[in-house]
Amino acid sequence: MQVMFVWYHYFAAKETYNYIRIFIACYVWMTGFGNFSFFWIRKDFTFWRMLKMLWRLNFLVIVVATVTNNEYMLYYICAMHTYWFFSVYAFMRILNSWNTDPKKIAIKFAAYFIINLIIFDIPGVGKVVFWPLMFILSYKGSSHEWLFRAGLDHYATIIGMLCAYNYPRYEKFMKWLERKEDPNHYKLGLVIKFIIGIVFSIVVFIWHWSIMWKDKYSYNRIHPYTSFIPILAFLYFRNLFPILRSHYVGLLAWLGKITLETYISQLHVYMQSGAKELIVYIPGYPLMNFALATAIYLFIAHRLFHLTTEFSAYLLPQDMKKVGMNFVIALLLFSFYALLSLCLRQLRIV
Repeated sequence: MQVMFVWYHYFAAKETYNYIRIFIACYVWMTGFGNFSFFWIRKDFTFWRMLKMLWRLNFLVIVVATVTNNEYMLYYICAMHTYWFFSVYAFMRILNSWNTDPKKIAIKFAAYFIINLIIFDIPGVGKVVFWPLMFILSYKGSSHEWLFRAGLDHYATIIGMLCAYNYPRYEKFMKWLERKEDPNHYKLGLVIKFIIGIVFSIVVFIWHWSIMWKDKYSYNRIHPYTSFIPILAFLYFRNLFPILRSHYVGLLAWLGKITLETYISQLHVYMQSGAKELIVYIPGYPLMNFALATAIYLFIAHRLFHLTTEFSAYLLPQDMKKVGMNFVIALLLFSFYALLSLCLRQLRIV
């Protein structure tokens, strides 16, 4: 998906816009699935855990935005994942004793759904709810960008959470279908898989034919309510047989680990001016230019990932007293250099 993001921006491939929207929904789905799974299994709601996640999502983007003098919302993916992380954290932390009771957690899911519906589907509510955060979430003085981006995938997170919650049941169901002790039962399992696959194929075909060919503005209006279709279909077919579940492409898995860094880096290694202009390293040779930019891009993204991880391990140890001391020192240093930068600009030295 990250490769497609780069191609979409670099080659201005506007014809793939609707597919890119699905890919972003997949990432938001993963935020719901991954964080729900963590809190459900580990039951770790500590402040330290929250800090670690906020650091992972925002340390690099804040540094880059500060250095380049860009607005935080230019890198809207970070803001979006931060918000959805907080929403999952609140869902799992509040009345956490309900998380193990199917009926009570169903009430929490219903409440989560209704809250998102009110915020993002009732005109004007989102602007009021997020008004206190507009000093962070505004872009060029407007809340439109945030409300548009967050609103496009405001149901993807809950779909991911529901998938995580029902994962043990689905795993048990798949193991039941794949039982080989009885040959007749195994054949029945294959038939059931085939029937479910046919149903998914028909639904995806109808979705693709009737929705994916719409223009971007018509598509955006229905995307929040239909993006779950290809996501669930992919999950089903990707995990259909044990051999599929036990194999993956190593290169793509490696890229997946540095997705945040590749997302931020593309705006400064491949492009500039807010992804509106390409950076030319080799004039007159566009493909060679792309190849060189890609090599630089992957190297920088990989290094940024490791630097973020190393800073996190050093500045956020599990001892909260040390974390507090590190935070004060970092805040003082950051304030000093920000003030120094401001003074130098006023003196027109830089």
